[in-house]
Amino acid sequence: MRILAIDTATTTGSVALIDGEKVAGEYLLNIRATHSERLLPALIRILEDGGWSGSDIEGIAVATGPGSFTGLRIGVATAKALAYAWEKPLIGITVLEGLAFQVGFAAEWVCSMVDARHREVYGRLYRINDLPEAVGDYWAGPVDEFLQQVLDAASGPICFCGDGAIAYWDTILEAAGERAVRPASNSMELRASSIALLGRQRLLAGESDDPLTLAPMYLRLSEAERKLRARCSAGCR
Repeated sequence: MRILAIDTATTTGSVALIDGEKVAGEYLLNIRATHSERLLPALIRILEDGGWSGSDIEGIAVATGPGSFTGLRIGVATAKALAYAWEKPLIGITVLEGLAFQVGFAAEWVCSMVDARHREVYGRLYRINDLPEAVGDYWAGPVDEFLQQVLDAASGPICFCGDGAIAYWDTILEAAGERAVRPASNSMELRASSIALLGRQRLLAGESDDPLTLAPMYLRLSEAERKLRARCSAGCR
């Protein structure tokens, strides 16, 4: 099954093509250019370099969040438009599950973390049993509180991954000590190929999302929305 995958959840944006379980191509950039500037050129480039067209693709997978509000909207909207135009099945994969799938080789327990700034993270704990199995709910809040919950719920070594793990690695080491496992640096941040491979398994199992209704997964309001709500609670003016 040939899958096109898109990830624009964080500053590390990527697109990938897989053919079965083989990664046919992947284009990844971790630079300051916005996803609106680089996503479409990256898609055109990888399709041309791979010699693929829309008719060759059998499914589309996209990272749905949590992450950058603007980045997620761009990535999800693009995936939906392509799925609708090409009449291909679409599957959304959360960033946290994609990360856990990507580093599932490293430990039985995986803690996926996305940096939410101001010493807060989006996160979830997974236990690896072939595929990631979520343990507990999604988290959006202080990193210290999240780490304590993770350490209480898991047993043995825990692999921490995601840009949240990079940002707060010293905090992780202080809390987890020798239980903390750090994967290789090229596995710490999400790659579109992982979204593609996990999406392939979901599509082969008969799962799919409606291109008209699939939406980014936000675990909290955007900063602008929080500021507006605070102003309104004090008397909108």
